[in-house]
Amino acid sequence: MVAGALRPGLAVGIVVAAAVAAHAVDYSPDSAWRAVQFSGAAYCCGMAMSGCGLWDCRSCKGNLTVTEVTDSGTDARGFVGYDSDTATVVVGFSGTDPLSIQNWIDDIDTVKVDYPGCDGCEVHKGFYETYLSVQSQVQSAVAQYLALHPEALGVELTGHSLGAALAQHAALDLQLAGYQVLSLYNFGQPRTGNLEFTDFFSSQISPVFRVTHHKDPVPHLPFENWGFHHEPLEVFYNRRNTDFHICDGSGEDSACADQYALDLDVVDHLTYLDFDFTANYLSCKL
Repeated sequence: MVAGALRPGLAVGIVVAAAVAAHAVDYSPDSAWRAVQFSGAAYCCGMAMSGCGLWDCRSCKGNLTVTEVTDSGTDARGFVGYDSDTATVVVGFSGTDPLSIQNWIDDIDTVKVDYPGCDGCEVHKGFYETYLSVQSQVQSAVAQYLALHPEALGVELTGHSLGAALAQHAALDLQLAGYQVLSLYNFGQPRTGNLEFTDFFSSQISPVFRVTHHKDPVPHLPFENWGFHHEPLEVFYNRRNTDFHICDGSGEDSACADQYALDLDVVDHLTYLDFDFTANYLSCKL
């Protein structure tokens, strides 16, 4: 090796670390609150009684025109919309039914598949295939809104729980397809892929804010010793959602969510920034 040259993996790591450091100060609680409401609104998408297509649900904030994206086979649900207040296209995904989240936690598997176009990259099979079930709908709707609104600055994405994993896949998919991804705010996200995938993702998308809450069990799944690894940048909130800590950029900061291995609490998964996902979900069913 030439003196002073960097191994490819090390070079990627340094680039990722620099990007994380550059954007750590950009975390905005106000932007996170806007995003968590969009994540909540996504839970209404595909609901027989209300849906989110008219953008009149309890969490449907802002001046958005939206298109629902759903697949009954995988239960993927979300929306793509245009926010005239911010001149951005917004993509939001819902997670698993909050009333059955404990069953989902208990039943999560460890099966990985290769991620295309990235040597050594592996991702959770179920999360990836769930995203693929709505991929064409997402891409089509994003293209349509950008064509209708040439003033649009780019695409913002968000999701909660399983929806956070889908948002991560959508963000990378759209960026690689040539769209400008402006931000990704995720809440209670499970681990989506291995370290190679995490490094590849982080080299493509920035800023990314992966928000965790106290003893939420979902960010611990699938387990790290099963070959999964979180992407940075983690923003860790205390139990009462009154304070947050910008984590070290490794994706697995032992001073943040990883400090808790036992005595986890599913209630922490269902409340982010004082947004109650269970009450929100029940309001979608009315």
